[in-house]
Amino acid sequence: MVTPIDETFAAIQQTFVVGWAPVAILIMATAGFALLYAGIVRKKNVAHTIVMLNIGWTMAFLVYFLIGFPLSYYHTAPVFGVPQTIPTIANPLPSALSATGAYGLPPSPSGFGDLANWFKMAMFAITTIAIIPGATAERDKLWGWIIGSTVIVGLLYPMVEHWIWGGGWLSDIGFIDYAGSGVVHLTGGMFALMAAYIIGPRTGKFGGKNKEPRAFFGHSLPLSTIGAWLLVFGWFGFNVGSSVATDPQTINVELAWVAVTTAMAMAGGLFGAAITSRGHALTSMAGLLAGAVSICAGATMMHPIFAFITGLIAGLIMTFVQGLLEHKLHIDDPAVCVPVHAACGVWGLMAAGLFGTTFLGGHPLLATNTVGAWLTQIGIQTVGALGIIAFTAVTGFGLFWVINKMGLLRAEKDSELFGLDIADHKTYAYPEEMMDKDFP
Repeated sequence: MVTPIDETFAAIQQTFVVGWAPVAILIMATAGFALLYAGIVRKKNVAHTIVMLNIGWTMAFLVYFLIGFPLSYYHTAPVFGVPQTIPTIANPLPSALSATGAYGLPPSPSGFGDLANWFKMAMFAITTIAIIPGATAERDKLWGWIIGSTVIVGLLYPMVEHWIWGGGWLSDIGFIDYAGSGVVHLTGGMFALMAAYIIGPRTGKFGGKNKEPRAFFGHSLPLSTIGAWLLVFGWFGFNVGSSVATDPQTINVELAWVAVTTAMAMAGGLFGAAITSRGHALTSMAGLLAGAVSICAGATMMHPIFAFITGLIAGLIMTFVQGLLEHKLHIDDPAVCVPVHAACGVWGLMAAGLFGTTFLGGHPLLATNTVGAWLTQIGIQTVGALGIIAFTAVTGFGLFWVINKMGLLRAEKDSELFGLDIADHKTYAYPEEMMDKDFP
């Protein structure tokens, strides 16, 4: 029998799961990605870049509903399995009521609020997909991305998600990734790295016998800055909304801590990137996001001061990896997606183990509290990070290699040079400045 207390908590939980978190993540974070990327690319590619994000958004909803979510949560195999229940169950009850049923509705076969949880987890799928077009910006093709995003959100991303959040092998060994440093950011960042490597650099990006990188300045620093801050707003929904609390006590001891550690890591990341780039404005904004990525895994565990340190180190890592990619590996990543998401995703997973202990002032109930548990957790985090890297590197390389062989990954040179907005979409983002140019 459902009691008034059950109903009250279920209503709060439903509002929390379907209200604040998805709205903040979906609307603000997606808008943030759009503005961030639009400002980073040149004027001739703004509309195309936004379209690529829109395609990922669509695929993340449709394909994740039909295939991805069931592969993540409707089976108990350690690595990959066939969903055990109907993939598209429309159970409207919140998690607190779905296992037993209420209001004359039958219990959910999966044991949790299907629609509420699907909508919440679709936000993470959207974010993962949104990372990749930033690394292939200004030279990618629409149909290749439609294929790539469908495969990733329908098959590859759900496998990693199941390992960690769906009861798979990493969950079984105690791997910690509260809000997605590994599931979302390392996964998306590694796919972005493979895509950027396969597609090759933009025409003219590297020149001379030493392949020295040439700076391609984005057309609007203010636009990118606004986008980064919108992403930051969404991140509080991303992290605070990652709670899987099933009782009021868990909420009471978890959420305020998460909000503070998230803010502290962001501040640290911004500062770390700013001091290593001599105050470069756009790099400091990338550092802000790097700090946010790095705290996702251990947001419930670290002391706020160590959250700041985690973000500070993430800012340093981000600037170092960006230099490594351009000057040594000659990989073109226009939106700094690989340094921010992949590199700082790895760091975030390790930082959760290193700093998530009561010896360093970590959460008194949620952090590790013995030397043995602390060392074991560091080892588990290392295994998990390496596992995600290996899987995404192999599958991502294979996926984008096939798409490239099909001739669907990279735009033609003439289209790239003239601009993908008019070449592919017959439109301009800034028509008043472009109408005097004739397309051959």
